[in-house]
Amino acid sequence: MKEITMKNWRITMALIGAVLVLGLLSIARAADKKVKVFILAGQSNMEGHGQVRSLDHLGAHSEYGRLLKLLKDADGSWAVREDVTIFYQAEHREKKNGPLTVGWGCEPHEVGPELMFGTIMGNRCDEHVLLIKTAWGGKSVWCDFRSPGAGEMNWDEKRILKRDSHLRPGVFYRRMVAEIEGCLANIKDIVPGYAGQGYEIAGMAWFQGWNDFCEWHLRLDGKRVGMGLIERYRHNLAAMFRDLRKDLDAPNMPIVIGELGVGGHEMTTRAQNPDDHEAVGMVKFRKAQKAVADDPSLKNVTFVPTADFWDTRLQELRRQADAYWNEKRKQKIKDTDDNALPSKELNDEYWRRGGHWYCHYNGSAANYSLIGYALAEALNTNSGLALTPPMGWNSWNAFEKEIDEDKIKAIAEAMVSSGTVNAQNDLGGLGPAAGRAT
Repeated sequence: MKEITMKNWRITMALIGAVLVLGLLSIARAADKKVKVFILAGQSNMEGHGQVRSLDHLGAHSEYGRLLKLLKDADGSWAVREDVTIFYQAEHREKKNGPLTVGWGCEPHEVGPELMFGTIMGNRCDEHVLLIKTAWGGKSVWCDFRSPGAGEMNWDEKRILKRDSHLRPGVFYRRMVAEIEGCLANIKDIVPGYAGQGYEIAGMAWFQGWNDFCEWHLRLDGKRVGMGLIERYRHNLAAMFRDLRKDLDAPNMPIVIGELGVGGHEMTTRAQNPDDHEAVGMVKFRKAQKAVADDPSLKNVTFVPTADFWDTRLQELRRQADAYWNEKRKQKIKDTDDNALPSKELNDEYWRRGGHWYCHYNGSAANYSLIGYALAEALNTNSGLALTPPMGWNSWNAFEKEIDEDKIKAIAEAMVSSGTVNAQNDLGGLGPAAGRAT
């Protein structure tokens, strides 16, 4: 009886060892695979203004609250992903690249879509992941990101450019391309442990639109030129995607377009009133975004709805805060973070959920994270990336999809009968592979 028990114990220990060996093999093989590169581009909402202090509120989401755990270590601190590198060359940031964690938004106390996007991609890729974040606030596609393929401007665009003569068409398209190419040319200095294995541009997430939408009300020379920009968005963005694929020598690069979800579904309801020009403009803009993805001349482009993630309660608090701000001005009460709303309970809830501009999703880090999640999920589907278990995932049901049970049992039996080293060498040369991981 003791002999049987001892044998079972030895087999159990060998099984554990086999799983660890396969894990080391997976890591070793990852070091030999091309780096997976994802481009995150757009304007201020890709930069990210989600307040880190509000990120824990993601856990309260009825459907996606579980995602918060992906962003944290076992001790509750924010995870630092050594397997995901982010490159972000914002002029105001001292640190230009490093491991993915909180604080890679526009400012060190902010996050954007990159945090959840990179977390999902890091969990799903065996390879090292490199995020190239190239974004600037207040930039349009009709002018700033305008690419050569957009051709000559139409009357509306020319008229606005005449008014805003300081604008330089195409400057930020060229800067975007230069930043991407510069990062890839110096990848050995950016990705830790890079050993010349090469890289693959696995996809691009585009999250932008406010500056092509927000002048919906503009009239010049008696004409509503602002709505004209919205109508031209489809043409201009499609041209930019074509040019970008050409300039990056990535003709089949999968692209996902994040919907401009500011205002949520309320915009659709409001747009039923034709006199609500802001809402009508927003609905038209979202349709223009989707039309780019539906363009038959463009392949591998996906529109990603995000209006579902709009925090309606935070917007309600924002409206109350705006009304209270006007009241404070009348009564000459000093405006501070402690009295954004008239009661401590409301004030605390406001800052717990976010606290930034309306056009920046009211500063909701949860909203930005859900957008990042949706972009990553869409890109995974579009590019055919396979699911692999994330480091530290506790779900055996998820993990077992990646395990060849017969091979593990064979390794275990071989370990018991002939020794660990021989078993590794006999079943696929695992020893040398594991050594390459160091």
